[in-house]
Amino acid sequence: MKAVLILGLIIFGITAVELESGVPILLKEIKAIKTEHTEFTFLLDLELSQGGKVSEVVSLVGDLLEQMKRDQLNDDLEYAHRTTTLGLDIEWLIIVLRNLTKERQDKNNQLSELNQILVGLQQQLDALTEQLNILNGKEESLRQTRAQEAASYQARQENNSKVLAALNEIIPKLQVAVFDQEGKSLLQTEQFEIVEKIKRELGHNHPIAIMVALTTKFDVPTVKRIIDKLDHIRNAVIALMQQEDEQETQSQITFQTVLQEIAELRERFSKDFEITSQLIKKRTNDKVLLEKRLTIINRDLSLTEQLLIQTREYKEQYDAAYAVRKGKRISEIKTVQQAYDLVENHAKKHKQ
Repeated sequence: MKAVLILGLIIFGITAVELESGVPILLKEIKAIKTEHTEFTFLLDLELSQGGKVSEVVSLVGDLLEQMKRDQLNDDLEYAHRTTTLGLDIEWLIIVLRNLTKERQDKNNQLSELNQILVGLQQQLDALTEQLNILNGKEESLRQTRAQEAASYQARQENNSKVLAALNEIIPKLQVAVFDQEGKSLLQTEQFEIVEKIKRELGHNHPIAIMVALTTKFDVPTVKRIIDKLDHIRNAVIALMQQEDEQETQSQITFQTVLQEIAELRERFSKDFEITSQLIKKRTNDKVLLEKRLTIINRDLSLTEQLLIQTREYKEQYDAAYAVRKGKRISEIKTVQQAYDLVENHAKKHKQ
């Protein structure tokens, strides 16, 4: 009632005490107005009872009424603008909240899928690592086996060469002994030398040494049979050495072929290992970025929820304050309007 107080100051400025015609009745009507704003009716009563002109009071009250109505209109416009803005803000925050919630759900789904992909990639990497270890172990085992086979081959061939050399030395001596002109005694002497030679070259327990040593009749026919057997053995040794050479050659070829296959597999597995490692690195970086984005989303969600709550609370408080303010002003306008109608009607009646 600021305007009412101003009006009061104006009223108190009037010092006339002469009352116009009909004013006492008007004063009773003003006092009869039912209102909470008794200060206003009191000022009117004071003004009129002090001799204030009714026409001046009509003008002052009319101006006051118009000002109050303008103030209410301005307040209504300001409220409409502010409440519309707040409503739009709330709608926008709800949309932001909905979008952030959806994005968080999408990001969580992506993170879950990404974790599954990383698990699968890690399993692939572990499998490739195991395959590479198996290949390395297989190659190492293969090389060791090949080295053992080569050493065994070398030992066998050395032994075969030793046997062949002994046979090549013994057989010609037996052939010479068969055709010796001195007869049996010379052949017996030759038998002893041959046995010693065989034992020395081939060992005491070699079958050839044992066969020659146990021969009781060392005559020409017996020696020829021994020569035939030794010749047969020599041919067998030569064939065996040739077979050993062929097998060794084939073993080397097989060894190199398997090594090549292992090398090709290792190269393929190594490439797959490198590709998988790069994929894991990339996916891990994607996961880091995704988790960072989720952190930001969760932060924004919390802030948006708080801002939405605060904006709604502010709007509720603003609406409540406006309702109280409007109710009070409407009541004031009603009181002033009633007073205005009374003084205006009084002025019209007494003007006639």
